Amino acid sequence: MAFNYSAFKMADLMPLFEVMPQENYLLQSLNIFDKVGSGSIKVSLDTMAEDNRTLINDPKKRYSFEHNSTARDKASNYLIEIPHFHREDVVSAADFQQGNRKAGTDREETLVDIVSEYVSKHSKAHKRTVEAAYARALFTGTVNTPFTDEAPVISYAQSFDAPFMVDSLDLTDNSIDVLEIFDSYLSSVSDATQGLYSDVRRVIVFAGADAFSKLRFHESMKSAFTYVSPLDEGNVITQRREILPNVQSFTMPGIAVDVVKITDPLLTPFIGKNEMIMLPVFTAGTGAYKHIYGPASVDTNLARLAGPQEVFSYQYEKPRGEVEIVSEAGILPVNHCTAFTLKVTATV
Repeated sequence: MAFNYSAFKMADLMPLFEVMPQENYLLQSLNIFDKVGSGSIKVSLDTMAEDNRTLINDPKKRYSFEHNSTARDKASNYLIEIPHFHREDVVSAADFQQGNRKAGTDREETLVDIVSEYVSKHSKAHKRTVEAAYARALFTGTVNTPFTDEAPVISYAQSFDAPFMVDSLDLTDNSIDVLEIFDSYLSSVSDATQGLYSDVRRVIVFAGADAFSKLRFHESMKSAFTYVSPLDEGNVITQRREILPNVQSFTMPGIAVDVVKITDPLLTPFIGKNEMIMLPVFTAGTGAYKHIYGPASVDTNLARLAGPQEVFSYQYEKPRGEVEIVSEAGILPVNHCTAFTLKVTATV
């Protein structure tokens, strides 16, 4: 049952929160993470150690007692607290009686204008927080948790005993064939997915700015497009392709791998300019990557009566009429795929 905000002299701001203009958030737009609600602030996680060797049937003699059998997946259990994020602002008479002009208009700001502006900034802060948390989980396999029992960080590679695959690549060497090398990288990632192979939707290489440029304009890449018209949209050397506005990408010719250039300051702290990270993206519901959210914790009535929600945004009116705007969210990105992910350090 939906929480009755008005019964507690509150107003639900989520309808306004959700329609606020948003910037381009690469990792959220790729739909990598499955969103899962938790009624508790602590969640129990299992490793995703699925082995496909028993998931193929061998022929057996008809009418015999022989049959194929399935090995159960091995799992280790971890109890983790969902990190909590809380933002709060207050609007009082002093904010709208100063005679300030509302930006883009010839009239003074009103209380409603100021509340709307705060909600817009809360919405943007939440999206930016999620984007950075996704980047940290995908590119480093960690979650920043300074105020939980797991402080200061959760390392999925260590907790799940699933270290990243690593390699190095000299992109200054024009004698190498990068297409052949990336084909072998793709094979390594595909092999590592084991029983989840059939659920792989695409494979993406997130590349730092220097690695992206050196790879795109490598001599072997130029050679592959020698006889392709510069005006052909498939020519990655001469044609620019954007997966989002101002986010460059290209597909490795002949290989089912998309390469995306990472220059967003939200993401660059987690990937080096000379680094490339190849990872599989799975079909929805696989649970390989999860965004777990939980219940409210700031308002007691909301925590007691409302269920889990990705983000809460609401307001109170104080006894003297001030308006208090609150947003809160539990954000726990889970990366079960560190062992399926290849981190390549490039010489550029």
